[in-house]
Amino acid sequence: MIAPNIFGNVLKSSISKSVTPPILSIRSGLPLINVNISNIRYKHEYAPRFKEFSKKHKGRVPVRIGGSVKGSTLKFGDYGIRLKSEGTRITAKQLKEADDAIMRYIRPLINGKLWRRLSTNVAVCVKGNETRMGKGKGGFDHWMVRVPTGKILFEMRGDDLHERVAREAFRKAGSKLPGIYEFVDKNSLARVGLHSFRDVNKIPKVNYFEELTKNPTKEYLNIMRSKEPMYREYRGR
Repeated sequence: MIAPNIFGNVLKSSISKSVTPPILSIRSGLPLINVNISNIRYKHEYAPRFKEFSKKHKGRVPVRIGGSVKGSTLKFGDYGIRLKSEGTRITAKQLKEADDAIMRYIRPLINGKLWRRLSTNVAVCVKGNETRMGKGKGGFDHWMVRVPTGKILFEMRGDDLHERVAREAFRKAGSKLPGIYEFVDKNSLARVGLHSFRDVNKIPKVNYFEELTKNPTKEYLNIMRSKEPMYREYRGR
Protein backbone atom coordinates (compact mmCIF):
# COMPACT_ATOMS: atom_id res chain seq x y z
CA MET A 1 0.00 0.00 0.00
CA ILE A 2 2.99 2.32 -0.37
CA ALA A 3 2.61 2.84 -4.12
CA PRO A 4 -0.23 5.45 -4.05
CA ASN A 5 1.72 7.67 -1.66
CA ILE A 6 4.81 7.46 -3.84
CA PHE A 7 2.94 8.52 -6.99
CA GLY A 8 1.10 11.26 -5.09
CA ASN A 9 4.34 12.78 -3.85
CA VAL A 10 5.88 12.61 -7.30
CA LEU A 11 2.98 14.44 -8.94
CA LYS A 12 2.80 17.13 -6.26
CA SER A 13 6.52 17.91 -6.31
CA SER A 14 6.91 17.95 -10.10
CA ILE A 15 9.03 21.07 -10.44
CA SER A 16 11.89 19.78 -12.55
CA LYS A 17 11.60 19.00 -16.25
CA SER A 18 11.38 15.22 -15.87
CA VAL A 19 10.65 13.08 -12.82
CA THR A 20 10.85 9.29 -12.82
CA PRO A 21 9.40 7.42 -9.81
CA PRO A 22 11.34 4.60 -8.21
CA ILE A 23 10.90 1.17 -9.77
CA LEU A 24 8.46 -0.96 -7.81
CA SER A 25 9.12 -4.57 -6.98
CA ILE A 26 7.49 -7.32 -8.94
CA ARG A 27 6.01 -8.86 -5.77
CA SER A 28 3.67 -5.87 -5.31
CA GLY A 29 1.85 -6.79 -8.51
CA LEU A 30 1.71 -3.20 -9.83
CA PRO A 31 2.89 -2.40 -13.37
CA LEU A 32 6.03 -0.35 -13.91
CA ILE A 33 5.07 3.19 -15.00
CA ASN A 34 7.47 5.93 -16.16
CA VAL A 35 6.11 9.40 -15.41
CA ASN A 36 7.70 12.23 -17.42
CA ILE A 37 6.51 15.71 -16.49
CA SER A 38 7.98 18.62 -18.47
CA ASN A 39 7.48 22.29 -17.75
CA ILE A 40 8.72 25.22 -19.87
CA ARG A 41 8.59 28.73 -18.47
CA TYR A 42 9.40 32.16 -19.85
CA LYS A 43 9.55 30.96 -23.44
CA HIS A 44 8.39 33.05 -26.39
CA GLU A 45 7.98 31.85 -29.95
CA TYR A 46 7.63 34.29 -32.84
CA ALA A 47 4.78 32.41 -34.47
CA PRO A 48 1.00 32.93 -34.47
CA ARG A 49 -1.23 30.75 -32.37
CA PHE A 50 -3.06 29.16 -35.28
CA LYS A 51 -1.51 26.15 -36.98
CA GLU A 52 -3.19 26.39 -40.37
CA PHE A 53 -1.93 29.08 -42.74
CA SER A 54 -2.65 30.19 -46.29
CA LYS A 55 0.00 30.57 -48.95
CA LYS A 56 0.18 34.17 -50.14
CA HIS A 57 2.15 36.28 -52.56
CA LYS A 58 5.36 37.95 -51.47
CA GLY A 59 3.68 41.35 -51.36
CA ARG A 60 5.21 44.71 -50.51
CA VAL A 61 5.89 46.53 -47.28
CA PRO A 62 3.19 49.20 -46.80
CA VAL A 63 4.22 52.84 -47.20
CA ARG A 64 2.25 55.21 -45.00
CA ILE A 65 1.44 58.29 -47.05
CA GLY A 66 -1.50 59.57 -45.02
CA GLY A 67 0.42 60.67 -41.93
CA SER A 68 -0.55 57.70 -39.76
CA VAL A 69 1.18 57.53 -36.36
CA LYS A 70 -0.12 54.09 -35.39
CA GLY A 71 2.59 52.00 -33.75
CA SER A 72 5.24 54.75 -33.88
CA THR A 73 5.08 55.87 -30.22
CA LEU A 74 5.65 54.16 -26.88
CA LYS A 75 2.62 52.56 -25.23
CA PHE A 76 3.97 50.34 -22.43
CA GLY A 77 7.67 50.89 -21.65
CA ASP A 78 10.03 53.80 -21.03
CA TYR A 79 12.43 53.17 -23.94
CA GLY A 80 12.05 51.56 -27.33
CA ILE A 81 13.66 50.82 -30.68
CA ARG A 82 12.08 52.09 -33.92
CA LEU A 83 12.74 51.50 -37.61
CA LYS A 84 14.33 54.59 -39.15
CA SER A 85 15.03 53.48 -42.72
CA GLU A 86 12.66 52.22 -45.40
CA GLY A 87 10.22 49.42 -44.65
CA THR A 88 11.66 45.93 -44.61
CA ARG A 89 10.79 42.29 -44.04
CA ILE A 90 11.96 40.68 -40.81
CA THR A 91 11.93 36.95 -40.17
CA ALA A 92 11.05 35.26 -36.90
CA LYS A 93 14.62 34.02 -36.47
CA GLN A 94 16.02 37.55 -36.72
CA LEU A 95 13.54 38.85 -34.17
CA LYS A 96 14.42 36.03 -31.81
CA GLU A 97 18.13 36.88 -32.03
CA ALA A 98 17.37 40.52 -31.19
CA ASP A 99 15.08 39.39 -28.39
CA ASP A 100 17.84 37.28 -26.82
CA ALA A 101 20.28 40.20 -27.00
CA ILE A 102 17.87 42.50 -25.13
CA MET A 103 16.94 39.91 -22.51
CA ARG A 104 20.59 39.71 -21.39
CA TYR A 105 20.20 43.26 -20.10
CA ILE A 106 16.68 42.86 -18.71
CA ARG A 107 17.21 39.78 -16.54
CA PRO A 108 19.52 41.52 -13.99
CA LEU A 109 17.03 44.40 -13.59
CA ILE A 110 14.49 44.78 -10.81
CA ASN A 111 11.01 44.29 -12.28
CA GLY A 112 12.50 44.39 -15.77
CA LYS A 113 10.09 43.69 -18.60
CA LEU A 114 10.21 43.57 -22.38
CA TRP A 115 7.27 44.23 -24.70
CA ARG A 116 7.25 42.76 -28.20
CA ARG A 117 5.21 44.91 -30.57
CA LEU A 118 5.41 42.69 -33.66
CA SER A 119 3.71 39.46 -34.66
CA THR A 120 5.09 37.33 -37.48
CA ASN A 121 1.83 36.57 -39.26
CA VAL A 122 3.03 35.99 -42.85
CA ALA A 123 3.98 32.45 -43.84
CA VAL A 124 6.91 32.21 -46.27
CA CYS A 125 6.93 29.19 -48.57
CA VAL A 126 9.96 28.22 -50.66
CA LYS A 127 10.82 25.64 -53.30
CA GLY A 128 14.06 23.81 -53.90
CA ASN A 129 16.84 25.14 -56.08
CA GLU A 130 16.78 24.35 -59.81
CA THR A 131 13.13 23.33 -59.63
CA ARG A 132 10.89 23.59 -62.67
CA MET A 133 8.19 26.23 -62.73
CA GLY A 134 4.64 25.38 -61.77
CA LYS A 135 3.16 22.58 -59.66
CA GLY A 136 2.44 24.64 -56.59
CA LYS A 137 4.07 27.28 -54.49
CA GLY A 138 6.25 25.14 -52.25
CA GLY A 139 6.41 24.06 -48.65
CA PHE A 140 6.37 26.19 -45.53
CA ASP A 141 9.77 27.53 -44.48
CA HIS A 142 9.47 30.28 -41.84
CA TRP A 143 7.34 33.14 -40.49
CA MET A 144 7.83 36.76 -41.46
CA VAL A 145 6.43 40.23 -40.73
CA ARG A 146 6.35 43.41 -42.83
CA VAL A 147 7.62 46.41 -40.85
CA PRO A 148 6.88 49.92 -42.22
CA THR A 149 8.95 53.01 -41.52
CA GLY A 150 8.49 54.34 -37.99
CA LYS A 151 7.26 51.09 -36.46
CA ILE A 152 8.38 50.28 -32.90
CA LEU A 153 9.72 46.75 -32.45
CA PHE A 154 10.54 46.45 -28.74
CA GLU A 155 9.86 48.37 -25.53
CA MET A 156 11.54 47.88 -22.17
CA ARG A 157 11.18 49.13 -18.62
CA GLY A 158 12.72 48.51 -15.20
CA ASP A 159 12.94 50.05 -11.75
CA ASP A 160 16.73 50.48 -11.94
CA LEU A 161 17.01 50.78 -15.73
CA HIS A 162 19.39 53.52 -16.89
CA GLU A 163 19.15 55.14 -20.29
CA ARG A 164 22.69 54.08 -21.21
CA VAL A 165 21.86 50.44 -20.50
CA ALA A 166 18.75 50.66 -22.69
CA ARG A 167 20.73 52.29 -25.51
CA GLU A 168 23.36 49.56 -25.41
CA ALA A 169 20.73 46.82 -25.38
CA PHE A 170 18.90 48.26 -28.39
CA ARG A 171 22.18 48.91 -30.21
CA LYS A 172 23.06 45.21 -30.06
CA ALA A 173 19.52 44.27 -31.05
CA GLY A 174 19.61 46.60 -34.06
CA SER A 175 22.87 45.06 -35.26
CA LYS A 176 21.08 41.71 -35.66
CA LEU A 177 18.17 43.12 -37.69
CA PRO A 178 18.00 44.42 -41.26
CA GLY A 179 17.62 48.18 -41.63
CA ILE A 180 18.60 51.24 -39.61
CA TYR A 181 17.03 51.80 -36.19
CA GLU A 182 16.79 54.62 -33.68
CA PHE A 183 16.40 54.91 -29.92
CA VAL A 184 13.16 56.52 -28.69
CA ASP A 185 11.74 57.53 -25.33
CA LYS A 186 8.48 59.04 -24.12
CA ASN A 187 9.48 62.52 -25.32
CA SER A 188 10.27 61.42 -28.90
CA LEU A 189 8.05 62.57 -31.73
CA ALA A 190 6.11 60.12 -33.87
CA ARG A 191 7.81 59.28 -37.15
CA VAL A 192 5.48 59.42 -40.16
CA GLY A 193 8.13 59.12 -42.89
CA LEU A 194 11.83 58.95 -43.62
CA HIS A 195 12.39 62.64 -42.85
CA SER A 196 9.11 63.79 -41.28
CA PHE A 197 7.83 63.73 -37.71
CA ARG A 198 4.57 64.61 -36.00
CA ASP A 199 3.61 65.63 -32.48
CA VAL A 200 0.87 63.33 -31.24
CA ASN A 201 -0.34 65.81 -28.62
CA LYS A 202 -1.01 68.49 -31.25
CA ILE A 203 -3.10 66.32 -33.55
CA PRO A 204 -6.67 67.73 -33.56
CA LYS A 205 -9.32 65.25 -32.48
CA VAL A 206 -12.10 64.89 -35.02
CA ASN A 207 -15.63 63.85 -34.10
CA TYR A 208 -16.45 61.62 -37.04
CA PHE A 209 -20.07 61.20 -35.94
CA GLU A 210 -20.71 64.92 -36.27
CA GLU A 211 -18.94 64.99 -39.63
CA LEU A 212 -21.13 62.13 -40.82
CA THR A 213 -24.34 63.86 -39.75
CA LYS A 214 -23.34 67.03 -41.60
CA ASN A 215 -22.42 65.22 -44.82
CA PRO A 216 -24.21 61.86 -44.62
CA THR A 217 -23.52 59.08 -47.08
CA LYS A 218 -26.16 57.03 -48.85
CA GLU A 219 -25.56 54.04 -46.56
CA TYR A 220 -25.94 56.18 -43.44
CA LEU A 221 -29.19 57.68 -44.71
CA ASN A 222 -30.63 54.22 -45.36
CA ILE A 223 -29.75 53.15 -41.82
CA MET A 224 -31.42 56.20 -40.30
CA ARG A 225 -34.55 55.81 -42.44
CA SER A 226 -34.88 52.16 -41.46
CA LYS A 227 -35.52 53.30 -37.87
CA GLU A 228 -38.62 55.25 -38.84
CA PRO A 229 -41.99 53.68 -37.82
CA MET A 230 -43.16 53.52 -41.44
CA TYR A 231 -40.36 51.12 -42.35
CA ARG A 232 -40.38 49.22 -39.05
CA GLU A 233 -43.92 47.95 -39.75
CA TYR A 234 -42.68 45.84 -42.67
CA ARG A 235 -39.97 44.06 -40.70
CA GLY A 236 -40.22 40.35 -40.05
CA ARG A 237 -42.36 39.57 -43.11
